[in-house]
Amino acid sequence: MDELEFMDAQIHKNMAIIPIKTPINYSFDVITLKKGFEMNLVKVQECEHSTVNTLVVENRAVTPLLLVDGEEIIGGDQNRIVNATILVGPQSKMKVPVNCTEHGRWGYKHEFKHSNYMANYRTRSAKVRASISKADEQSAVWNAIDNLEAERGFSSPTQAMSESYDNARADLNDFLTAFEIVKGQSGIVVMLDGEIKGFEIFLNSDVYMQYHEKILKSYLIDAEISDSTFTIDMEMIKGEIAKALESNVKQSKNNGLESRFDFENDEGLGTLYTYKDELIHLSYFMSPTDEFKGVVNANADHDDIKA
Repeated sequence: MDELEFMDAQIHKNMAIIPIKTPINYSFDVITLKKGFEMNLVKVQECEHSTVNTLVVENRAVTPLLLVDGEEIIGGDQNRIVNATILVGPQSKMKVPVNCTEHGRWGYKHEFKHSNYMANYRTRSAKVRASISKADEQSAVWNAIDNLEAERGFSSPTQAMSESYDNARADLNDFLTAFEIVKGQSGIVVMLDGEIKGFEIFLNSDVYMQYHEKILKSYLIDAEISDSTFTIDMEMIKGEIAKALESNVKQSKNNGLESRFDFENDEGLGTLYTYKDELIHLSYFMSPTDEFKGVVNANADHDDIKA
């Protein structure tokens, strides 16, 4: 990671992104969840005895299936997000840990399908912090989605995260047009009012391209948009990212073929996933401001649901 290349900043209103290129574009073959659904090579089902925090994923492809931390799957008895980046082996089936993103529904809707969204930035940050601190991840997710609805002044009948995104769709379109993918881009730094909120890196540009809009939406839906101006300090950006990557690293339990490493410092926390010593996915979130720390630490009044 010493040779990350930071491209020219793209700015729209009070948000900026800095595209990242990595020195190596890892070429090993994977299939993403979206492609897997489109090609009918992936099937997601409830467990035989349905439970909130586990789904069964079947990968019929001859390459590993990449599930990315925070990406959403809609349908079944409740919408869910994948709670870690996971590589499901080729032509195999496994139980995958998930978190519910639709607290107000427990009943079959339709077969699972791919969502155009991933968990919003604050939900992902809260979930990772809960995971590292061994707290209740599901409660952190539900509390974060509650806060999202309260901030946007929108209440979904089933407290579905995806419906908050649908409601905000018009607000996001200008930014999706303004922030273009750069050739060879495999990562992104996201800034608001001149401050880094987080960054994300994928194994190669082809995979990154499939998550570009989802990542932008995940930050935009949490952002307070304004016309304020700010300065882009590239040395500060490089320094903050170098500091994040030099944090204390601890290997954590993995779920599939991947290896997982958690890292954190006083300013933020993140996760790194590798396969055969090659990068699959890295994400890092700056610590929330005091205003939002309650999302992470709140004692949730939600009851876990099982059927």
